[in-house]
Amino acid sequence: MSFNSKLPKEQLEKLDWACRYINGPDWLFEELSSPKKIITFKIRSPLGGIQKTTEVIRVQYCNPNSTGAQPYKGGTRFHPNANLEGFIVLSWDMTKKCVLTNLPFGGAKGGAAIDPSKYSKPELRSFTEKMTQGLWANKALGPDTDVAGPDMGTNSETMYWIYNKMAEFNNDFNLGIPNVAAIVTGKPIVNDGCPGREDATAQGGLIVLQEFLKLSQDLDCSITDKPKLVIQGFGNVGRNLAKLIPLSQFTVIAVSDKNGGLFSTEGLDYDEISKWFDGHGSFQGFYGAEEISNSDMLTLDCDILIPAAMENQINVENADNIKAKLVLELANEAVTPYGYGILKDRNIPVIPGIVANAGGVVVSFIEWSRNRGKRWHMSELDKIYEEVQHELDVIMKGVIRKVYSKSKTDGLTFNEAADILAIEALRDKLKIKHGY
Repeated sequence: MSFNSKLPKEQLEKLDWACRYINGPDWLFEELSSPKKIITFKIRSPLGGIQKTTEVIRVQYCNPNSTGAQPYKGGTRFHPNANLEGFIVLSWDMTKKCVLTNLPFGGAKGGAAIDPSKYSKPELRSFTEKMTQGLWANKALGPDTDVAGPDMGTNSETMYWIYNKMAEFNNDFNLGIPNVAAIVTGKPIVNDGCPGREDATAQGGLIVLQEFLKLSQDLDCSITDKPKLVIQGFGNVGRNLAKLIPLSQFTVIAVSDKNGGLFSTEGLDYDEISKWFDGHGSFQGFYGAEEISNSDMLTLDCDILIPAAMENQINVENADNIKAKLVLELANEAVTPYGYGILKDRNIPVIPGIVANAGGVVVSFIEWSRNRGKRWHMSELDKIYEEVQHELDVIMKGVIRKVYSKSKTDGLTFNEAADILAIEALRDKLKIKHGY
């Protein structure tokens, strides 16, 4: 695979603008415009009852820290539309996310173009275990090298399969991996996971939103005292957010999954819609609310629009029709670079994904750290959960505060401010690392 696989054009334009804004040296744009390493390999595994050959991709974008002690970090995605270009962009986002939260990680992302909903659990486990072998063989997995985590199409059970397989390798072949549990985060709590990791991205997004609303009371964006929210996506992030939203502060007027959603001006009851969704596998047929398509829900009249599903949802084709007063980008790359430009022209602020959804990697850091050091007992879970929530609260509030301050000081959008802060931090760390 070519080392020179670069960011897509829109992303390169953003990077070029940020580097010029800070008067960055020529080497900075050159280093940040393409990933450090792209790992690809093929595995043969039964999927759908037949043996199939599938390509696995892992992109290690940039690590400004001391690699070998401070690893790359990023999710593992199973989705039929997964591809190299997408992983390059997402690993770049993870790079910026980690440096903004001051975590000792580089950014990575990977996975395979499979649809996990079409395969049995034994098939998915076999596939994951073969992928684990390939990642280890290609030096793309290890507590101090590259730490995997859950992403779209994977979950805590998938992470346990990776952990368990590597623990077997470690014992059977005397690999000498210390703290093998730290090879992956997002594991089940009973298997060295971390209390609070499951809903960390949603919880972090809620912390950012609440803090932003306090900071931005002087902004003229006409958000009502009890904002009306639209949440696109009912997977791990969107569903947990809908569950965590305090009804005394917000009204959720629309939710959706990939098949469509529900809309009610009076608000939706989480317990009712959740029970229906679990029983029917979709929102279709739910009583007491209007059914709505994903495309239509994006243009609903609301205070806060929260895309928490797939990439590229707000783009050049629909950004002119967005009616929300604020966008909280909980899904990675839910707003395209050109979509950002249109929203900027329309004075619709966006809290970018590299800020809004950083809660997952923050709690992953806590899990990784504890896996490498002090283990905990099940009797300590309540205490650990309180500590995790405190750390998450402090870090997420710190990030949105510095982005908000940068935006106000320099007259930038929040997306621009976050990018500038990330590029500045990467420049400073890389100068030390390379001795420039």
